[in-house]
Amino acid sequence: MSQRVIFLLVMVLALLPVAISQVSATFYYNGTVILYFNKPEWILIPSNWTLATSQGVVEKGQYVYPINTSEIEFHVKTKGVIQISQPNISSVSVLLPLNSKITYMSPTPISLNEEGQYVNITFSGGNVTVLYYVMDQNPFLNPYIYTTGVSSGVTAYLAYLLWRRRPSPQITPPNELDDRDMKILDAIRAGADNLNKISELSLLPRTTVYRRVKKLVTLGLVEEIRERGKVKYVIKGGAK
Repeated sequence: MSQRVIFLLVMVLALLPVAISQVSATFYYNGTVILYFNKPEWILIPSNWTLATSQGVVEKGQYVYPINTSEIEFHVKTKGVIQISQPNISSVSVLLPLNSKITYMSPTPISLNEEGQYVNITFSGGNVTVLYYVMDQNPFLNPYIYTTGVSSGVTAYLAYLLWRRRPSPQITPPNELDDRDMKILDAIRAGADNLNKISELSLLPRTTVYRRVKKLVTLGLVEEIRERGKVKYVIKGGAK
């Protein structure tokens, strides 16, 4: 056997695990996460995920491994924020109610389809962030009537832009905000315009600041401004 043939065989064998070790995730808006394995693979699980599958799974610290199952289910508390950062997940499908409004989504999805009472937004890779809230249903404002069968990223993104034009709910009155929200608003008023500064001034963890700032942006109390690749936050419209 020639050296060239041996080299090609080695390359094929090296690439084979990459081709078949595909792990995909389905993340429901209610906090249910299901991982699907084409081949057993160790997966690092975030600390806020709770393992729901009790059989056929090996746990080792924050890692899990399927031994006689192709699916593993988890539960995670979510309030309008769906986030996954897993380099060994090949694709993520986020299922939201049709009467949802997305306020932020990254990266651009590869597909967006209506499935029963849900919209299925699919992303390539395992680094996904979706911020949303559920609003009153109005079938005449449902963009999926016009986008069923979307398959390209460009069309999906256009559908997403159309979705964002749906009517926004009324801003939550200040008396419905809690102490942490008020601390963050006070910090922004004092000049803290990024997550690190807001965290330092409010004395709140950065992860908490991230979630609360996105909530305040969704409620229309804070404005997110992007300039030259940087993000800063300011009080919107003189909110008190």
